[in-house]
Amino acid sequence: MRAGKARQSGSNSFLGMDRYDNSDGARQSLRRFRLRMPKMISLALLLLLALPVSAEKGVSPNEVVLGEASAFSGPSAGLGVEQWRGHSAAFQAANDAGGVNGRKIRLVLTDDGYDAEKAAPAVVELITKHNVFAIFGGVGTPTIVKALPVILKYHQAEGLFRFANFTGAQPQREPPYDRAVFNVRASYRQETKAMVDAFVAKGLKKIGVYVQDDAYGASGRDGVRRALKDHGLDIVADATYPRGQTFDVSTASQLKILRDAGVQGVVMVGAYQACAAFVRDAREAGWNAPLHNVSFVGADQMLRLLREEEKKSGKKLTDNLIVTQVVPSYNDRSIPLVREYAAAIDKYNPRVPPAMGDGSYAPGSKYSFGSLEGYLNAKVFLAVLHKAGADLTRKSFYEAAEKMGKFDVGLGVPLELSATRHQALDKVWFTYVNNDSWASRDDPASLIH
Repeated sequence: MRAGKARQSGSNSFLGMDRYDNSDGARQSLRRFRLRMPKMISLALLLLLALPVSAEKGVSPNEVVLGEASAFSGPSAGLGVEQWRGHSAAFQAANDAGGVNGRKIRLVLTDDGYDAEKAAPAVVELITKHNVFAIFGGVGTPTIVKALPVILKYHQAEGLFRFANFTGAQPQREPPYDRAVFNVRASYRQETKAMVDAFVAKGLKKIGVYVQDDAYGASGRDGVRRALKDHGLDIVADATYPRGQTFDVSTASQLKILRDAGVQGVVMVGAYQACAAFVRDAREAGWNAPLHNVSFVGADQMLRLLREEEKKSGKKLTDNLIVTQVVPSYNDRSIPLVREYAAAIDKYNPRVPPAMGDGSYAPGSKYSFGSLEGYLNAKVFLAVLHKAGADLTRKSFYEAAEKMGKFDVGLGVPLELSATRHQALDKVWFTYVNNDSWASRDDPASLIH
């Protein structure tokens, strides 16, 4: 009975050795096991160290994956496609040179069609399905307004951020979203102030606006109102149009509002199809007041529509037309960045994103303001990526961006990023139509007549 009881208790064993077995063989086995234990622990630790470490999302030893949700379809597809062309050329050039710290850049795309309701789902797909390192680029104010809560949520939870969106609006420049976004371009407030100051300096004080009826238009209107307030003035007439309006739609009713109010100069805050239509209707009606567009308009696409219309009507439509830009003219080859951009576009010739969009837009010329801005944005990202070093994480990139200070990427104008400054550029360029392209001039008053 005692032996049976001991055997029954011995069924609870330790590494196969009966805990009640006091034989010489058992003691020797236990002694050998104890001697081997340090080696076994060391081997186990080595095996654990050899296992793959959980990597930062969107980062591998060989690449960094960025997500770009943008307007690749619909009436504003030209804006998204041109931005992508610049991104693509810059990243291809960097990849061919070996990447940054041994990693190449890969862009994953989704199409929001410049539709505010599609913006957040497009960003969520990039974050959750494609596990991108960051959200890069993108087009528009109404879209970013919808996407910002998503960006902030993942910024707070995982350190995600958005870099270089194509909009000068305020929401991503102000709390609470400013901490989750790095901007490159000057703001709409800076663009509209530059133009309003030029109008007033020329003696034009009755300023009206023609704006898209959404968050983008509201942001531009606010900039105009603030700038006029500095001169003791206010907007004298306000005309709007719905987002997505196309070139074939008449703007006669908006034109009447502005002309009846005696407007002397117009600030336009819209996209190229509806703005080109307004320019067409104003000039065909014999109204030659100075018309200004902010950079988002898509100046090259607008000019293309107007030139085609001029061939049909025989009337000159582009006189007294000004567009403020956040990059210099792509024809100014005295600037190193512009020369580099042109060489990259020439070499890689990006046209439209493969398997993306609805085919409604194809580039009408090799170079554009949109693709130059896209190229600049990519170069700024690459500069920060280089500073972040080989041990790349979202945190290390974010910290590197805030430690950039003043730097230059060949633009000839200093850029600056810091913990208190998430917008790299303040410079605004004034451009006007010169033959079939745009030229820039430092004196905006000389463009107004």
